[in-house]
Amino acid sequence: MSSELQEEIRRGEEGGRIHRTVLRIKAFSHKHPALRAIHLTLVTVLGAVFVVLGIIMLVTPGPGWLFIFLGIGLWSTEFAWAHRLNQRVKRLAITAWRWWSNIVAEWRFRRARDKPHHLVQGPRHMRVTAPETNEK
Repeated sequence: MSSELQEEIRRGEEGGRIHRTVLRIKAFSHKHPALRAIHLTLVTVLGAVFVVLGIIMLVTPGPGWLFIFLGIGLWSTEFAWAHRLNQRVKRLAITAWRWWSNIVAEWRFRRARDKPHHLVQGPRHMRVTAPETNEK
C-alpha cells in the first residue's frame, strides 16, 4: 500500500501542466520588480485566505485540512519555511500511512487466523457449512 502512496507522491512532484504554468508565471514575474511584488503579494494573500478558510472549515462542514494544505502549498512556492513545513508534513503523512497499513494488515491476519473453521469462503459471501462430527 505504501508503494502506491509513494508512487502517487512521485507523480505529483514531477509536475504537470499546472506546475509548468505556475513556473512560467513565476519566471515572467521575476523579470520586473513590480511584477515580482504583485506576484508575491498575490501568493501571500491567496495562501492566507486558503489557510484561514481551512481553519474555519475545521469547525464547520467542509474540507478544512485540504484548504490548509493548499494554502501552505501555495506559500511553499515562494517561502522556504513553508516548503520545509510541507516536506515535513509529507514525511509524517507517509509514516502515518505505513503505520496504519501495518495495523490493518495485522488485524486482517489475526482475523483470518482466528476465523471459525466451520465457515468456508464463498464466491460472494461467507457460507455456513454443517460442522463435522467424528462419531463412529
